[in-house]
Amino acid sequence: MSLTFSEATCLVTKKLAELRVKAQALYGVDIDPVISYGQRGLAAGQANSRENKIQLNRELLEKYAADFINQVVPHEFAHLVAYQVHGHRIRPHGSEWRSIVVTLGYKPSRTHKYEVSKSRRLRRYMYKCNCPGKKYELTSIRHNRIRRGSSYLCGKCQGELQLALKE
Repeated sequence: MSLTFSEATCLVTKKLAELRVKAQALYGVDIDPVISYGQRGLAAGQANSRENKIQLNRELLEKYAADFINQVVPHEFAHLVAYQVHGHRIRPHGSEWRSIVVTLGYKPSRTHKYEVSKSRRLRRYMYKCNCPGKKYELTSIRHNRIRRGSSYLCGKCQGELQLALKE
């Protein structure tokens, strides 16, 4: 059965309303997240508790609507509940989150098994540390973070990674 995007988003809204009622009854928390459909790439969804937001992968929602709504939506909603109930120092898929997923009536699974088309190819940059001959291949994401002031350390020598000049 194939659903239009509009039909699928209605079912997402309905599922979230059910989950919200369960969370209120079980945990005494009222969570009404903002939903967006801009998640891309390999991830099916992402919860942001600080912004009370769930971002879902539109492509996967349209392709696997029923399973997606019964697996991914409760998974991401459980993250919001876990952080509100237990605070932000818990592990994302730790025992607190798993227990909430089970209590809400779902199976705690960290990953999905959907076929995903790669959304982009990332450029790679060579970095080096103080270890002789050791090189690191970083994607453009980490390279740009370094350019903006972040730093990454070698696990062995603890030296800061530096862009390797082409030889």
